[in-house]
This record gives sequence, C-alpha cells and structure tokens, in this order.
Amino acid sequence: MENRPLVLTGKVICKNKYIMGKIAKNRQVEGEEKKDFIQVLDAKNISLFEEGYKGYIFEKLPQKIKVDNYAYNVTKQDTLIDYDIIEMIDGRVIKVLYRDDSEDNVILATNQCNSNCIMCPDPDAIRNTSENPYIGKLIQQVKYTPNDATHITITGGEPGILKWDLIKLVASCKEYLSDTEFLLLSNGRVFADKTFTIEFKKSMPEVIRIGIPIYADNEELHDGITRAKGSFKQAIVGIKNLIKEDIDVEIRIVVMKQNYKYLQDIASFIANEIPEVKMVNIMALEMSGNAYLNREKVWIEFEEIKRYLYDACIKLISNGIVTNLYNFPLCMLNEKLYSISHRSITDYKIRYQEECEDCTAKDICGGFFNTTIKVENIKVKPIK
Repeated sequence: MENRPLVLTGKVICKNKYIMGKIAKNRQVEGEEKKDFIQVLDAKNISLFEEGYKGYIFEKLPQKIKVDNYAYNVTKQDTLIDYDIIEMIDGRVIKVLYRDDSEDNVILATNQCNSNCIMCPDPDAIRNTSENPYIGKLIQQVKYTPNDATHITITGGEPGILKWDLIKLVASCKEYLSDTEFLLLSNGRVFADKTFTIEFKKSMPEVIRIGIPIYADNEELHDGITRAKGSFKQAIVGIKNLIKEDIDVEIRIVVMKQNYKYLQDIASFIANEIPEVKMVNIMALEMSGNAYLNREKVWIEFEEIKRYLYDACIKLISNGIVTNLYNFPLCMLNEKLYSISHRSITDYKIRYQEECEDCTAKDICGGFFNTTIKVENIKVKPIK
C-alpha cells in the first residue's frame, strides 16, 4: 500500500501516557502478547474489542465500551495495517514508525547533528533539539519490528552523536533482526575514533553498510559545505577505519551549486584514496530545511549538472567502483547513465511535472521530491 502517511491525527478519547505498540487490525491477539499490541477496530468489527491491549484506535467512538488506557478515534483507518509500529504522543499525534508493507523503513536515532550542512533537508530547529530519543525507546522499536523485515535504515540527524548508545542500538538489531539488511547513514566522524569503530564491529548486525557523504576532494570545500571545521579529515579517517575493519562503506555525494563542477575531482579522489568502498551513490538535492533556506546558494539546474555528472560516473565505473544515481529525473541524464539511475525517493515524497504524464519512462524515472517541485520550476523533457 503506497502513500501511507507517517503522521495521523484523530480525536483523543482518553489517555494516560506515551505508548508504542504493534497494530492488530480488526482482529484479536491471543495471550500475553496482546500487551504489545494496539487494537485497531473499524465500526463493522467493534465486537472484536477486548480488554488488555496497550491501546486502542477506533473508527468511531463506541457507545457501550469503556477504555481506561490510550484510545483514539481515527476515521481513515486504511492508513494502518497489521504489524505496523506506531507511537501515540501526548494526545497530539500518532506517528507511524514502521510500515509493514514497505521496504523503506527507518529508525530515527536522533535529530541532532554535529555538522550543519548548507543543503541539509532538515531545518535548524529540528537538528538543534536538546534531547535525543531514549535508547530504550529505540530498542523497543527494534524488538517490535517483524523479524522478516528485509531492510531498515538507521538515520538522523547524526546517529554517531549517540556514541555508545549507538553500539547498544546496533547490538539490539543484531539480536532481534538477524536476517535484516541495515544501512546506517552517518557523516562518518564518529568512526575516526578507532576504539569506537572496533567496538561497533563487535556489536553490529551481520549485514550492514555505512553510508557516508563526501562533498569534495579537499578539506576547504567539504568543510565549507558541512560548516564544521575538521569534518573532512574526520570523515576520511573514519572511512579508512571502517574499511580496515572490513565493514562495508558507501560514499554519498550530494550535488549542488558549490560542487557540481568538481564531481570528476571527487570521483578521482575516491578512486585514488579509498577505492575499497562498496559503492558510490550520487544524489540530487531535496529542497527543504537548510536547502530551502539557502536555495539561492545551493540549487543548480539539472541541465547544468548533466555533463559533469556523466564524467564523474564514467571515472568511477572505469575504476571498477559500483556507481548509482539517486533522485535524478531520467530525461536530465545522459542516456548512457539510465541503467544506473534508480527510483529512490520515498513513495509519499515523490512527485512529477504535468508534462511527465506523456513520458514513456515515467514508471522507472526517479521523479522529484515534493518539496523540490514546489520550490523550483524544473524543466523536463518527456521521453517518447
């Protein structure tokens, strides 16, 4: 089921405290396990109501049912399915932490970050929050996640800020989700600590890859983009420490006005200095947060990027490095790069221009972020 929102609102019937639980949709759960579930009942299935669940979500306020713990009325229940994981927060909102029908689920480790990238899609207000999630909450989310989950991304902010709590988090992933593939998105700086990297290796799941951004081939430009002095050196040392411990690393390059002319230089740097990386993913901007605030400084038309992007990709590929393109519309790429371009934008964020309806390649095109298409009048050339 696509385009299921991650935040729901409804009328609060009663509340006691914050809760997290798994969804039991129009059904009952046997035994003690029901204490981990939130029962969701539409009007036709109200007879399935039972006491003992962690919380309840009704389509309509039941007339003859009294609930003592957390309960909501949510009219559009088709946005929830069995084994979703949700949290109910202070009678304000319901947040969906895990969508059971999606392969694009995340564990948000923290909103804080020790960099302040000029094109970050998050705003300062989110990144500068004073508190990190309680590690017990994050581990509870892992425990509730079905053990047949194929892929989960651990992201932030910067998960490395959690430091040793991050070790606890990945250890819980190893314990409860042994068959799941993980991607940890990090600026890499925490892995400049060799001792931490070794402990991370001991605790991590069997299948995990660390995605680290490199925005330039030199300290001056990279640190100018991250607005964090020393971030380039730390990231490179971190990458080399991870590679030494035989941990898979992917490099991420976000393309913007500051660095698009130097893409081939970045590719050469990677090929010469860290050729052991698992892959390189080159990504287009998401125009929200800092990127929106600094749009005059960071936005560059896809047409301007095209030639530099092609040269960088060829450089990487010719050096035997797996290369992928994310968030780029096909019509703005050299045809020779179509095979490495992927539909990568999360389903509820992806948008297309009106002209794209006539494109024969729409079903395989990466499209645009919803925020980007609102901000920029992007020119497209539908493929016929």
